[in-house]
Amino acid sequence: MLKSYEAIYDRGQFRWLGPPPDIEQARVIVTVLPPQQTIAHEKPISRPLPSDKIKGSTRIPGDIVASPYSEKEWEAMFERTARQLEGDPEAFK
Repeated sequence: MLKSYEAIYDRGQFRWLGPPPDIEQARVIVTVLPPQQTIAHEKPISRPLPSDKIKGSTRIPGDIVASPYSEKEWEAMFERTARQLEGDPEAFK
């Protein structure tokens, strides 16, 4: 499953706004947000931890609650999008 991490890109370096990914090397897709959302002196965002009431729940705050697609269908869509970004003409059919 794909995971997202927030960071500020500053002079060739990433400053993570939360825990950094636990990886040594990976291919990434970067989405650049408008300048007003990436202020250099911005403090890291601290997000509240889930309440103990939902501990052990599979839902995470911010997750999609209801989706017409299964996890397998979502993964297939992400894979197809990745192939499209790589220029695979078959992925557009």
